[in-house]
Amino acid sequence: MDKIKFLINMVVAFILYPFNKNKFKGKNIWLIGGHAGDIYNDNSKFFYEYMLKNHKDVDIYWVINKESKVFDKIPGKKLIRGSVKNYLHYYNAKAIVFSHAPSADIAPYNFVIPVLNAFHKNTVKVYLNHGTISFKKRKPMDGRLKNIIDNLLKSYNVVTASSEFEENVMVNEWGMDKDNVCIVGNARYDNLPTNENAQTRDILYTPTWRDWIKFDGENFTKSDYFINIMNFLNDEKLNKILEEKDVNIKFYLHHLMHEFIDDIRENITGKRIIFLDKGVTLADEIRKSSANITDYSSVAIDFLYMNRPILFYQFDIDEYKEKIDSYIDLDNEMFGSLAYTKDDAVNKLIEIIDNDFEILESQKNERNKFFRYNDNKNCDRIYSAIVNKINK
Repeated sequence: MDKIKFLINMVVAFILYPFNKNKFKGKNIWLIGGHAGDIYNDNSKFFYEYMLKNHKDVDIYWVINKESKVFDKIPGKKLIRGSVKNYLHYYNAKAIVFSHAPSADIAPYNFVIPVLNAFHKNTVKVYLNHGTISFKKRKPMDGRLKNIIDNLLKSYNVVTASSEFEENVMVNEWGMDKDNVCIVGNARYDNLPTNENAQTRDILYTPTWRDWIKFDGENFTKSDYFINIMNFLNDEKLNKILEEKDVNIKFYLHHLMHEFIDDIRENITGKRIIFLDKGVTLADEIRKSSANITDYSSVAIDFLYMNRPILFYQFDIDEYKEKIDSYIDLDNEMFGSLAYTKDDAVNKLIEIIDNDFEILESQKNERNKFFRYNDNKNCDRIYSAIVNKINK
C-alpha cells in the first residue's frame, strides 16, 4: 500500500510543481534523512544539527516517517517521508543528504520513475553512509537489483570517507568516481572525544544483524546467533564480576533485528544487563561507554576513534565470511581483543574490566588506518564539499 501511496503523491507533486515555482524561487533547500525515515541517528543526525546551528542561510528539512517513535525528538523543520510536500521540496532541493540511499531516506522510489527521475539528476546527492566501511561487504538484499544499485551509487555527487582505506573501497570495489569521494571524515565523529575518560563504566554490546536470520524469524530462538548471545550474557562468572565491579552491559540489538528483542530480554537472568530501545540516540551511548563488545559492527570504529577497548566476540566467523564477508581481513587485520567462544569472550571481557579499561597496543597501532583527521571539524569539511558541488 505504501508504494501506491508514494506513487500517487509523487505524481501529484509533479503536477503541482510548475504552479509552485515562485514559492520555492531563490530558496537554498537541503533535505536530509537516514534509516528510511525511522530512526534519528548516525552521521545524518549530527550533520543536520550542525547545519541548524551553523548555517541558517540553508533552508534545511529532516525527512521522517509520520509514525516514527522519534518524531517529536527531532528539532527544526520536518517533512513526512513520501508525502506530497516531501516530493515538492525534493523537486526544488539543491542538495539531498542521506545515510543509506535517496529512495530509502529522502524521496521513496522517485529515482526509478521515468520523467520523474530527472529530479534525481538535478540535485546534488550527498552520501554520508551510516558508519565507517569495515566489517560488512556491500550487497543488495535482492540480487536482481544489483545493477540498479550500482548505477545509483555512481550517481552520487559527494561521498564522504574518513581515510584512504575507505576511499579505496568506494572507488575500486563500488565503482564510484574518485572525484566525488571526499576524505573529510564522518559527521558523527565530531561528537566523540579522543582524550577523555568515559562518563560511565558501562559496556556497550552491539551485535550486528544477520540477513539469513532476519528472514527466517520463526527459528530465531534456535539460531546460533541467539544461543551464543544468550550463553554469553547469562554466564554466571561474568555476571558475578559485573556485580562486584559495578559494571553494566548495555545491549543494543541492531535496528533491523529489533523485532526479536523480546526473545532475548525475556531470557536474561543477570541484573546488570540493560536493554536499549530501538529509538535511543546510539551516539550518546557510545560516547558514555567505557568499552564495546561487538561481532562485526562499525560501532567498533567509533570506539577505536575514542581510544577505548573493544572486544570482538565472533562466534560465527566462518559462516559470516561465507555469507557476508568483510573489507577488513578478519584473520589478519583485526585489532582489540578477539574471542570465538563464549568462555574466551567472558575471560577477555573480565580482563578488560580488571585492567580498568586500558586499550591494547595493537588497537592503538591500527587507529591511523581509519582516520585521516582527528580535529572534530568533519562537518565543516562536509559542508564545504557540498557547497563546492552546488556551485559547480
